[in-house]
Formats: sequence, C-alpha cells, structure tokens
Amino acid sequence: MKKNLILIATTLALSLPCVGCKKSSTVTVTTTTAPSGPVELKLKWPVGRRMVESFDIKQNSEIFAPGVPAPMKQEMNMGQSYALAVLKERAGGGPEVEMEFRSIRMTLKMGERAMLDFDSTTKSPANATNPVAIAFGKLVGAKIRFQLDASNRVESVEGVDDLRTRLMSGAQSDPMGILNSMFSEDYFKQMMDHSRNLPAKPVGPGDTWPVQLEIAMGDLGTMIMDYTYTFQTWEKRDQRYCARIGFDGTVKNKAGQDLKIQGMNVSIEGGKSSGETWFDLDVGMFVETTLKQDMKMFMTMPAQTRANARTRQSQTITNVMSQLITIKLESVR
Repeated sequence: MKKNLILIATTLALSLPCVGCKKSSTVTVTTTTAPSGPVELKLKWPVGRRMVESFDIKQNSEIFAPGVPAPMKQEMNMGQSYALAVLKERAGGGPEVEMEFRSIRMTLKMGERAMLDFDSTTKSPANATNPVAIAFGKLVGAKIRFQLDASNRVESVEGVDDLRTRLMSGAQSDPMGILNSMFSEDYFKQMMDHSRNLPAKPVGPGDTWPVQLEIAMGDLGTMIMDYTYTFQTWEKRDQRYCARIGFDGTVKNKAGQDLKIQGMNVSIEGGKSSGETWFDLDVGMFVETTLKQDMKMFMTMPAQTRANARTRQSQTITNVMSQLITIKLESVR
C-alpha cells in the first residue's frame, strides 16, 4: 500500500495546466501601455534565450483503506528548478529546446512519520541510504531535449532513457515504483506543451476559450481536465502590461481505459480545478500561475484473502486530495 500512496503523490504532481514567469531586467520592455484591441497570445522561443523556471506543489491527502479505522493523512511538498535553453530553429519551423535540471526538493509525511526530507542543495546523512533521495540527487545536471513544431507543440523528446539510466545507476530497482511514472516521456511533454492553453485566435478582455488537457498518470491511467479560460483584464506587473487570465474547470479520469495493473480501476469524483495566470506579450510566456485542485480518487485493486491466498478479491482505497501549485519563470536572458 505504501508504494501506491507515494505513487499517487508523485504522479498527481504532473497535473500542470500552464507555466509562468517572473521577468528579468534583461528583457526589453515594450508593452508600456495596454493594447486597445484583440491580440494574439503566442509563445516566443528566440534562439539563444535561456530561462530558469521553477514550480512548487503542496499536497494534502486523507487516505481511507479497508480495515483501517482512521484515515491516514499524507502531506507532500515538492519543488523543481530547471533551465531552458533555445538551441536552434529547426528546419520547417519550431525550436529545439534543452532542459537542464538545477535542483529538486521533496518532503513526504505520512501521519506523524516523516518518510522523506530531501533537498538537492543540501547534504543530509539520512538521505545517503534513502533510495528516493539517492535517485533524486542524480537528477541535478541531467538534460532533456525537446523538438517543437511550428505551432510550438512538442513533437519529440530526447534523452528520457538516458535520464532513467542515470537515476537508476547503482540502484537495485526503481525505488517505490515512482521513477518510471514520474520521469516518463509524457511527463516531459506535459511540462513543455505550453501552447495548448492559448486561444486559437486574437482575444481581448471578456473573451473565453475552452481547454481540455489529458494528463498521463503512469499506472493510474489518464486524467482529463476541462477548463474555461477567461481573459479578465490587462494588468500592469513589474512595469509591464500582461493579460490576466482566469481558468476554472473539472477533473475526471478517462473512461474506458485499460490500466497496466490487471484488475485495477481508478475513478475520480468531485474533481475541481481553478486558478489564475498572467501572459506577457513581450516575453511570450505565462506569468506567476497559481492552481488549486480538489478531488476524491477511488482506487479499486485486487487483494488476496488470508484464508485462501489463491482467492482474489478487490479492495478500494479512497484518497481525498487537495493541492496548490505555483509556477514561475525566475529569469530570462
């Protein structure tokens, strides 16, 4: 059960709808007045640009399991910092972007017991024998390359297998089963596919557009988020006018999917997701995104009875989860 609970915590961290940025003084200021009409919100990847992005997630869960009188409380905090360098323009349009991990930290508490307290920027004797901490420590310095098409959608990802080999070097197995689910090709595509949240035509204050995201969650299947994005107003931030955009929607699991674990079923009830973001026309990126999600997840899986180990029955674990995600681009040059 412990393996499944940690898997839930890490894979749900993939549900990021967009990325944000905090401007650096090295970016030329041009939008000093609010545009007077509809504008095209489009990502910009100029060759030679280097950005440092980060995201933080705070997650609280109550997990109800058969035969356990009281729910188990789980608290997870996770943060990553990584650099994005635009290497070149590809033939036919679209950039090649390289991601390099700079740091990672994660704390995990189950009940009153601390399961993990890792920060790649510090050294701790306790992490020297923790398989998750050892693997995460090897993440720093790892690189992934993305090939984007002319519409800024991710066409291919390179380096995922090398990353997994790096993380697993010296380990006997995937610690608690999280590496394959967390650091998958789908994970990296979701991190970089920023343009999926942008409207297909020029917009102005008051305009809305739909966004549907399919988020791969490893062994837990696929999560679907249906949003309505609303251009609220132009707002001045750090001496620059940005489009302030609100979004609100639902979260559910994809129906009719066959999960990798035979006999397992996952369903989500009452899934809600909402937040706010800012888009900077000059930088061509989102600004300081905040996202709140609440959901109840039911996981039904096969279980063996004590009376007869060959008899297969099912048990359902319920995870009542709330999480807050904050995303920023710390610098641009």
